[in-house]
Amino acid sequence: MKRLSRRTMLRAASGMGLALPFLDAMRPRTAVAQPPSAPRRILFHFQANGDQPSARFAATGETSFELGEFLAPLEPYRSDLVFLNNLDRRFYELDETERADNHQQGGSSLAPWTSGEGSFPIGGVDDQTIGYVEGPSADYAIGERVLAADPGVAYRHLVYRVGDKSNNIWNLHAHAGPVGEQNPVSPETDPYAAYTRIFNFPSDDAEAQAALLKRLAKQQSALDLVLPELTSLRARVHADDIRKIDQHTDALRDIERRLSDPTMMGASCAAADLGEEIDPYDHESHVRMGELFFEISALAFACDLTRSINFNWSGNTSNRVYANLGLTEGHHDISHLSDDAAFVDVRRIHHHLWTLNTGLYDLLKATPDGDGTLWDHTLIVHWNELGQGDSHSIDDALVVLAGGAHGYFRTGRLLDFDNETSFSDMLVSCFHYMGFDDVTEFGDPRLRLKGSLMGVTA
Repeated sequence: MKRLSRRTMLRAASGMGLALPFLDAMRPRTAVAQPPSAPRRILFHFQANGDQPSARFAATGETSFELGEFLAPLEPYRSDLVFLNNLDRRFYELDETERADNHQQGGSSLAPWTSGEGSFPIGGVDDQTIGYVEGPSADYAIGERVLAADPGVAYRHLVYRVGDKSNNIWNLHAHAGPVGEQNPVSPETDPYAAYTRIFNFPSDDAEAQAALLKRLAKQQSALDLVLPELTSLRARVHADDIRKIDQHTDALRDIERRLSDPTMMGASCAAADLGEEIDPYDHESHVRMGELFFEISALAFACDLTRSINFNWSGNTSNRVYANLGLTEGHHDISHLSDDAAFVDVRRIHHHLWTLNTGLYDLLKATPDGDGTLWDHTLIVHWNELGQGDSHSIDDALVVLAGGAHGYFRTGRLLDFDNETSFSDMLVSCFHYMGFDDVTEFGDPRLRLKGSLMGVTA
C-alpha cells in the first residue's frame, strides 16, 4: 500500500479542501505495524465571573471528596479529573500601575505578566489608565513550541469565544507577546467562519470560503464536492482507516447540518427562515454556538491542524442573560450581588455551563485517535478569571484538569494548595505535560511561587 502524505487532503475543483484525520497510511512504513501513537494536545477552557468557593465541595478528602451543587455534573467523569483548589494569582504583588482590576487582570491569567499602559481605567483609580498585558499567553507560547518541533502543524493555536464580538481589555484572553510587548489576539466568534477556515485548510482563498458559506446557507454539503476523491481514498486504505474517514466525514456533516438548519438551534430559533445563519451573538444561541465550537475543536485536533486551543464561553465580565434558566438579569450583574438568592443563581449558571462542558468530554471520548480517543490524548484546563465574583477574589482560584492526557496526571483527586502555589505555577505544569520540560518558569517572577505544581503527576 502506497504511503499517503501526512498532509494529504481532498481538493474539489472549486478550491475547497477537506482536511483528513491522521491515518495509519500516513505513517512511515516501518511504523505502520507498531501501535499508533498520538500527539499531546491542550485546550484551555474559560467561563466567567467567579463562582462560590465555599460551595464547590461538600467534602474535601483527596480521593473521598464530594462535589458541590454546581460541580455535580462532573461526577461521572471524576476518575479522569484533577481539581486544583485555592491557587493564588498574586496580582497584588505587582505595583498598582502594573495591574488592572481583578476582572481585567484575571481575564489574562493565561498570560501572567504585568499590564502596560493603555486607555482603560484601573478599577477604583480614576487618574490612571492601563492596557493589555505585556507577554504571551500559555496557549500561544505552547503553540510556538509545537510549531518549532513540528512545522507541519497548520495553526499555532486556535482561539474561540461564544457570543461576544467585543475585543478589549475586558475580554481578550489570548496574547502573542513577546515578553515586554502588548499584543492581544482576537478570537474567532462566528463558528460559520471558523468552520470554513478549518475546512478549507491550507487555503485562505476568500472566494472558496464564501462559496462554502453559500452552500451551507442552501443546506448543501461541501462534502458532496469531494465525493469522487473520497471514494478513491477509501479504496486505497485498510479497514481501520476507512472507519476513521467515515467517522470524520460523519462529524463534518453533523457540523454542517447544525450550521445550516435553524430548527436544530433550539425552540427559540425555530421561527428563523430556513437557510439563514443563526445569529451567533444572540444570548439564546450560546448553547448551540458552544457545541459547534466544541465540534470544530475536535475536528481540528483529529486532523492535527493544531495542538493548542483557547476556548471561552464568553469574555470576562460577561453579562449574558441566561433566559433558558429563567433568569432576567445578566450574569455579571448577578455575580456582584452578595445575597443568598444571587448565589443560587450563580450556582445555577455554573451548573448549566459544567453540564454543557461534559458534552465536549463525550465528543472527545467518541472520536478515535491513534491507540485510543481524543479524550485519552488531550488535556483540558478549566479556569475562571476570579475566585468569588462579588469580592473579586484572586487567592482562591479553581482549576479543573480534565482528560486522559496520556496518563500524565494522577487523576480522581482534589488537591487544595492553600495559596502556596500560583496560577502561574500551574501553567508551567501545562508546558511539562506538552513535553516541554525545559520550561521552569512562565510569567512575571512576582506571580510565581513553586515553579510548577507539586504532586500532580502519575
